[in-house]
Amino acid sequence: MEYAIRTENLVKKYSNNFTALNGVSLRIKKGEVVGYVGPNGAGKTTTIKILTGLSRPSSGHAYVNDIDVVARPREALRTIGALIEVPGVYDYLTPREMLTYFGRVYRMSGDEIDRRIKESLELVKLSDWEHKKIGTFSTGMLRRLTIAKAILHKPDNLILDEPVLGLDPKGIRDVRELIRQFRNQGMTVFLSSHLLGEVAEVCNTVIFLNKGKVVSSDSVQNIDRSMEQRVVNVRFLKPLSVEETKRLRAIELIKSVEVEDSVARLQYDGKPESSVQILRRLVSSNFEVVSYNVESAGLEDYYVSVMGDEKKEG
Repeated sequence: MEYAIRTENLVKKYSNNFTALNGVSLRIKKGEVVGYVGPNGAGKTTTIKILTGLSRPSSGHAYVNDIDVVARPREALRTIGALIEVPGVYDYLTPREMLTYFGRVYRMSGDEIDRRIKESLELVKLSDWEHKKIGTFSTGMLRRLTIAKAILHKPDNLILDEPVLGLDPKGIRDVRELIRQFRNQGMTVFLSSHLLGEVAEVCNTVIFLNKGKVVSSDSVQNIDRSMEQRVVNVRFLKPLSVEETKRLRAIELIKSVEVEDSVARLQYDGKPESSVQILRRLVSSNFEVVSYNVESAGLEDYYVSVMGDEKKEG
């Protein structure tokens, strides 16, 4: 099988005897959106820097579209668009001026540069800002602009290191929608993030890295299925009395109950039919239900289980 991104036993050691990567092997299929998660210092950014030619491995190999990124870096980089850490931009330039410069770096023709600037800015919703000074942009706009730069040469693969770092909720939503569009266009996206909820929203597969080693890798769907317990959050019209709490605990499908004022957190077996039955029992037992929201004990719980005592980064 031909992979978009593949690494073989990547090792990266530094002069202070610190091992950032210790035998990392990845297999990322074409068209996948893959999340790369782990604690601070796990080696995520080091992996990305090797894939994008910014760092060389101590040993092992890295391939993009089956091109060795160390032996043939220029050829490999033509297939990659990248956003690595918080990028620098030129405040005194306009998006058109900045993208024109990078188009020339990519050796694109003048007509192709003009066409791709229009397409890229339209995709990231910055068409109206094409001739405005970049120094006037918000953090979210800057992030969208750097993504436009990453896709200017129409790469097959997009590599993003913390793409929503420092963004407000609207900025996070905008980037999430962009990644979904890239996925729908068949682009391969490899992204690191400390926001597990965002990874669950946009990724097909998640790779968990800890202390320079891959500790787990699976599809989001399989991870969700593997977590047997589910939680439903119920808000009632009024705080529950002691007697009502006892009646709530007595519902046989509910495994555990946590109550705080008018909100109850109910754990059950995760089956959709059980969720329906619990709601029916609540209504038939005259509980005044205001809202009923099923919460999956998914990626965050799985993260904790595979990382052991390591704390989530955040």
